[in-house]
Amino acid sequence: MTIPGLLALFVSVFWPVSIWYFERLLDKSDEPLGVLSLIAFIAISFSRRTAGSASSGIAVPIASIVCTLIYAISYPFAPKLLSAVFAVMAIGFMISGTSGRNKLDLGGWLLLLFSLPIVSSLNFYSGYPLRLVVGQMAAPLISMVGFPTVADGTTLIWAEHMVQIDAPCSGIKMLWFALFIGAVLASMLELKFTRSAIVLTSAVVAALAGNVLRITSLFFIETGIVSIDHSLDQFVHQAIGAIAFAISAGLTVLVALNLSQKSSAGAHEKNEEASRQSADGQVSKSLTFKSPRFVALIIVSLLAAIVPAVASRTGDTTISTQDFPGWPAQYDGVGYQPVPPSKADIAFYQEFPGKIQCVSQGQRRVIMRWVAKPTRQLHPSSDCFRGLGYQINWQPLVTDATGVRRSWFIAEKDGKRFSVKERIYDKGGKNWTDISSWYWSALLGKTKGPWWSDVEIVPI
Repeated sequence: MTIPGLLALFVSVFWPVSIWYFERLLDKSDEPLGVLSLIAFIAISFSRRTAGSASSGIAVPIASIVCTLIYAISYPFAPKLLSAVFAVMAIGFMISGTSGRNKLDLGGWLLLLFSLPIVSSLNFYSGYPLRLVVGQMAAPLISMVGFPTVADGTTLIWAEHMVQIDAPCSGIKMLWFALFIGAVLASMLELKFTRSAIVLTSAVVAALAGNVLRITSLFFIETGIVSIDHSLDQFVHQAIGAIAFAISAGLTVLVALNLSQKSSAGAHEKNEEASRQSADGQVSKSLTFKSPRFVALIIVSLLAAIVPAVASRTGDTTISTQDFPGWPAQYDGVGYQPVPPSKADIAFYQEFPGKIQCVSQGQRRVIMRWVAKPTRQLHPSSDCFRGLGYQINWQPLVTDATGVRRSWFIAEKDGKRFSVKERIYDKGGKNWTDISSWYWSALLGKTKGPWWSDVEIVPI
């Protein structure tokens, strides 16, 4: 069987992952950065293939068979992203088994995994911890220049000023791009594992330092220490973010170039390639239809293709609602009218594992959600609007007359604009402005359920 034939087999075997992948691309609920990583992976693989001799054979790696088996066994209860990871790993090990120069290095593996839509999940799980780290690093820097500041969770406090490090400032996107650049460089320069690890580690450190620089700079603007024209506020915020990213990316490039083995390995490249080709010649003979590994591959592939068709996922979509106390009679001290969900609300209802209700207070529409335990299915409202094709423009956190804080963004599409504010709270009075911080507080036992979420949507 040819290499394209085997890859086509895997694509058909992992058909649920293929469907899920294209759905995530089309519904825009996640950043489409995975496509960029996939293009880079294909381009680098193609350049290596044309630079060397054509592939002449393939071996069936045991690791590929194992990953396919794990995929099939775990599919009924594993999250879709985890199933996609096992599928991609199975394909990656198969690509590494091809002859020629296609053996995946550390950078190639990272590009392959980054081709998945993971930004939303990274924001959910890592957004809050990253903001904690950034706050702890930024506070001493601000204090060093004469403004004694302490970090309280994700809040920077100086005198009477409190600056919240909100979800968009977690630096997830900056971290993704920094690792992407590091992976591309490590793969293009064909760095060995240790040097690739150094490049990727430096990318993480540079991205973290860049985000600290951004948060520190914005602190002086938010507190009024450095005053700017209000009309330039958004431009200045974006400019500071761009400069911080340019610095972190530049540091990653410098580290990669300094560690490059291109010049020193050039003299040995032909010998190494000849060695690979010699090994390939023997590998190509190992794959036959009677090969035990090939038979095992066919068996686990059939299992992986059949299981999703007959199994249903459980995931964390089952939440007990027997203790649901019922909806409050008022919202924000005012009565309301329950209404059917509009087209813009449908995304909130999809696979939601709790209770949910949409109500109207004149022009203001409120989506109330109730959950009994920490769950990934409590999606941020920004993801729901982005999935409907809205452009999201984040605004500063807002505090109402009672001291309740909410996240705030403007959603815009086809000339329609909505002001969207969101919070999560428990019966003890604790309040969170984003899903990630609530999730970690719940997971670490700092709050007890059930929890309420309200999303206020007002047309502009």
